[in-house]
Amino acid sequence: MLGREELVALISPEFEGLGVELVEVQIASGKKRTLRVFVDREGGVNISECAQLSRRISRRLDGLEHSPGDYILEVSSAGMNRPIWTEAHFRRFAGERVQVEVKEPVEGQTHLQAVIEGVGGDKIRLRLPGKDADPGLLELSVDEIEAARLDMDPWKGRR
Repeated sequence: MLGREELVALISPEFEGLGVELVEVQIASGKKRTLRVFVDREGGVNISECAQLSRRISRRLDGLEHSPGDYILEVSSAGMNRPIWTEAHFRRFAGERVQVEVKEPVEGQTHLQAVIEGVGGDKIRLRLPGKDADPGLLELSVDEIEAARLDMDPWKGRR
């Protein structure tokens, strides 16, 4: 039975040259295992790109000597509330709102809402809401962040 890390290593080559990023992989148990693959690219992905990746991943999985058994494969966009975890992700989404879970409390809280100001050196700069002065600017390394998800406004730029 394939684990998450093995699955990521196995399917990663299918993304080369497509300009599509493998964002997240989930494996859910049930009558049949469900393999969920979430993808993204600058400007988003469309349904035909997801279908193409699904076919490529299926061929790779079905060609294994030790088949993963019966499974359901779902390939979809990571969506507007996608997870982010690298400096490159934070740089790419500068100016967007984010939900951040930090490992050590900040002002007594481990769950924060902020706007990504940018990346400087090895620090992610986050602006806490309602705090326009420097004390509202929080700088964290990627290692200090437990989890982060975009909290994008679908109407941004349309108002």
